[in-house]
Amino acid sequence: MPILFTSTHHPAENHPRVLVRSIRLDTPLSITDHIPEAPSALWLHESGGLIGIGAAARIEATGAGRFDDLAHAFRAVSESAEVEDYADLRGSGLVAFTSFSYSPNSSRPSRLVIPRYLLGSVEGCAFLTSVRTEAEPGVGNLLTKPEEILELFAPNSIPTVAPRAMQPAHSGETYRDLVKDAVQDIDDGVAEKIVLSERFEIDLGALEAKRLVPALAAQLHRRYPTAWTFALDDIVGASPEMLVRTEGSHVFSRVLAGSRPVSGDDELSVEDRHAFLHDPKERSEHEFAERSVREPLEELGVHLSPPGPPFVLHLPGIEHLATDIRGITPEGLGILEIAGALHPSAAVSGTPLAAANEVIARLEGVDRAGYASPVGWIGADGDGELAIALRMAHVHGNTLTIQAGGGLVSDSDPLTEHAEALAKTRPIARALSALSSPEE
Repeated sequence: MPILFTSTHHPAENHPRVLVRSIRLDTPLSITDHIPEAPSALWLHESGGLIGIGAAARIEATGAGRFDDLAHAFRAVSESAEVEDYADLRGSGLVAFTSFSYSPNSSRPSRLVIPRYLLGSVEGCAFLTSVRTEAEPGVGNLLTKPEEILELFAPNSIPTVAPRAMQPAHSGETYRDLVKDAVQDIDDGVAEKIVLSERFEIDLGALEAKRLVPALAAQLHRRYPTAWTFALDDIVGASPEMLVRTEGSHVFSRVLAGSRPVSGDDELSVEDRHAFLHDPKERSEHEFAERSVREPLEELGVHLSPPGPPFVLHLPGIEHLATDIRGITPEGLGILEIAGALHPSAAVSGTPLAAANEVIARLEGVDRAGYASPVGWIGADGDGELAIALRMAHVHGNTLTIQAGGGLVSDSDPLTEHAEALAKTRPIARALSALSSPEE
């Protein structure tokens, strides 16, 4: 059983000591060919990724201090850990997968999960990591031979899924009225930008939703290889937006705000893309989001590279205005501290933050839980990647709940905004549809 402990504002110093061993494999492998039936966590991007099985330890935190609390707890675990890292690759050694909740008032705890076994692939090199805690029985109870561990990562069997319909939380008319209410708040000076979202439930009948997670993740990665595909506990998705990536002292963030739905794999025409890139409404929305990332980074002492202009990022079914932000971090600044300062950015909340969140809570009326929140992995060496949990679903019981929305400013059109929310459900909906019709 994993060690579970809850971090508080004054974490106890009796965190379990973990013993970690990473080794390189002799031959490269395709990470997506090794998604097991029940991964505890998963992170895929382009040809690489990390897959976890089991949990050697879990750490949970709630409230406004959840980022600092989990950072403190993981730092304490890292400092006491005994690590034999013979792989010496990005993602080897002591690693934890993490998923935060959007609101400090969420009933869903934010969490770190240190997997029992981890399979990684980076730049054509594969490695395995095994972890146990000092309090557990000796190494005889833990698989140590690479071939034995690799057998745990045998491909999963794909469950049969009957075609299912999405049930929105609101009728189209009602959701468009909520958009009108938010825009009215903006016109009344309550906020300058508000990011509103809708929920769509898919009843799977007798099928347990978590059984679909490996197959959904594989489908999402196949269809959106440049996105960051993730799965941890109750969430699965493929995010196009990187909140923060660290490698040594280098930090990277990709800001997306401003969207144009397109049909299938079509792209905007040259004329439409130029109009999109220079649309005042879209540029205004994007600038709010970009400032909400640049300014906190500067306040943390990050030395930022000169800003470049936004560009249009094409994904199947939608195009976004995007800006990449790069910088150099001061010594001692950790990725969770950075994430805590950036979350939630104006790309998923609004401006000003407190006012926008008040409107979001009133109009959405539900706990966002893991939606629009940091998700990814962190290493004891300070490296890590935390995307924003978008194009995703919550997994609970026999239900998948997709959540998607968009940013609103003064001249937002309710019909257009409703269409954008629907377009952003397509990744999960189409991945599920492919499991119903494998030839897709």
